[in-house]
Parts: sequence; structure tokens; C-alpha cells
Amino acid sequence: MIRIKKWKRKMLFFIAFLAFVLIVLAIVFNQFLYSLLFFLGYSEVYKGNDERGNKLMMYSISKLKNPDAKLYHALSVQNTKNGNYDIAISALEKSYQLNPKESGEYYGWVLLYYYHDYEKALEILNKCDEATPNFSDAPMGECIHYLKGLAYAQLEDYENAIKEFDISIENTSSNQGEEWVDYQVFLNKGIALYRKRKFKDSINTLKKAISNYDKCTEAYYYIGLAQLELNIKDSACINISKAHSLIKQGYKSSDMYVELFHELYEQEIEISSLKYCTN
Repeated sequence: MIRIKKWKRKMLFFIAFLAFVLIVLAIVFNQFLYSLLFFLGYSEVYKGNDERGNKLMMYSISKLKNPDAKLYHALSVQNTKNGNYDIAISALEKSYQLNPKESGEYYGWVLLYYYHDYEKALEILNKCDEATPNFSDAPMGECIHYLKGLAYAQLEDYENAIKEFDISIENTSSNQGEEWVDYQVFLNKGIALYRKRKFKDSINTLKKAISNYDKCTEAYYYIGLAQLELNIKDSACINISKAHSLIKQGYKSSDMYVELFHELYEQEIEISSLKYCTN
């Protein structure tokens, strides 16, 4: 009788343990299925099937026990590329709240280029920069000081823009040499100096952009504009003509996803040429 009772207790314990294992496996399996469903949705949005893909992703997130920052980040990235900005920005804000360190750099970068929210971009980028005081971060492969400089420039705070560009230039120059500085940094610093009406300094900086990339249409154009302000008309027209020749050959700064802040067009150069360089 005693043996039967022990056997029953063991059997009940085994059944309870088996039920527990099955429940755990069911939960884990369900979570795996929802994660898989999320990435199927992501694939649909990647293919351009936004409505179906977003429904799958959002349903999956609602069912996952603890969706992490990476999932919200993924939801945001493809929707940003597809122009679904209302979905993208709310997902990115959630990602940032969950993990500021992991999501902050991209958040600052996308606020700058896509959403043109320069004040918030600066707020986020400054927090990222302060978190690594002895290291120059590179959100999406671009120097954080360069990005901060762009944001300041768009706010017409050219003084701080130039300071940030200088930090970016100094960091690269001290580590690798000035010839390794991205010509875009010199270009944007030169444009900021032009806006500050520091025309000689602007010309000298823009020449450095050309030194690092001799097909920099924008640098030739702004050198020409600065020379016009200094009443050096002959040289100005030569540089504006050079810019016109380069842009006709297809040399211009551009990005496949966003319009750059200093983006230049052939018609703009033609207008300046007709206005200042036609006798």
C-alpha cells in the first residue's frame, strides 16, 4: 500500500513537471513564432507591401512579451526608407526610450536628414557625444561633430557649426592626416564661413575641399560667390564656369535617399553666371 502511494506521488509529480515543461515550451514556441512573423512583415515592407507588412509587424509586437529596442528600430528603418514617417518616428522614439545608448546615434542622424528636426537632433547627438567623452562617435558612418555642425548650420548658428566642423577636421587630421578629412566637412565649413561673410577664410577652406576632391562642384561655386563679394570678378567667373562645367558632367553632391543641405543645381549656377559673368 505504501509503495502504491509513493508510486502515485511520483506519477503526479511527473505529470505536473511534464505539464510545466509543455507550458514553457508552448510559451517559448509562441514567442518564436511571433518573432518569425515580425520578420516576415519586415520582408513585406522591404518589398514595398507596406500595409500588409506593417500589420504583421505591429501584431507581432503586440503579442511579444518584451519586444526590445532592436525590433522597434527595425520597424522604424524600413518605414523611414519607404516614406511612412508617422509609423517610423513613433517606433524610433520607442526604441530610444527602451535603449538610448543603442538607438541614439541613428535617432539623431535620422532626425537631422529625414525629419529636419534640428533642435531635437542636436539634443540627441549631444547626449550620445557626452556619453563617450574620449571618443568621436560615427552615427551611420559620419563623424558626430560633422552631424552636429550640419544641425547648427541649419539653425543658422554658424559659429557653433564652424566649431563642430573644426573638431571633426582636427580629429581626423591628428589621427590620419588632413588629406583624409572628408571633403564634405571642408565644404560645409566653407559654406558656413561664407554665410558669416568671412569670405577669405571661406575661400581658403573651400580650396581644402577641392584639394581632397578635385571634382567638388559646390566648392568651386562658393569660391566664385565669395570672390564676387571681394570684387575679384575675373577669378570668380572662372570658378563659377568651372562649377558649371563639372555639374554638366554629372559631378554634384547628392544622396539617393535625402536631399543634402547644400545641394546645388545646374540652373542655380547658370543664373549666377548670367547675372555676374555676362558682359
